[in-house]
Amino acid sequence: MKRFVSSLSLMLLLSLTGCAGTWDPLDSATELVPGRSYEVMSAGHRYFTFTLDAPARVVLESHTFPGDTGLVEPAGQLLDANGRVVERDWVSGLNGNFRIERQLEPGTWYLRVTTPHASPSSFGTMERDYRYSVTLRMVRNR
Repeated sequence: MKRFVSSLSLMLLLSLTGCAGTWDPLDSATELVPGRSYEVMSAGHRYFTFTLDAPARVVLESHTFPGDTGLVEPAGQLLDANGRVVERDWVSGLNGNFRIERQLEPGTWYLRVTTPHASPSSFGTMERDYRYSVTLRMVRNR
């Protein structure tokens, strides 16, 4: 009986450990709507998603606010449905923002945005807000 209880405890522990490692940040990505701006107020990774029903040329951009140019420099990575990086950009947009313009096939796409220069102060907290916005635009095929 003691062996059974030990085995059962081990199996429960292993199953709980497996469950703990299955969280995927893409599952909680914010839905991007073309033409709508999404404001971010803190440093770190942010995930966005959008779905295309037909092939389209898209533009994904970040926009920093006046006074933050050069201090807040979001970096963007376009990810496919499997989370693989398709394209990345740091400073091709206006005022050091990212700008990704690309022809994409139908399907689900993700955008990961990071603020690479954000770092904690000597007190372990962020010294400032890392405020920026993200937009998705559809460009008419020429």
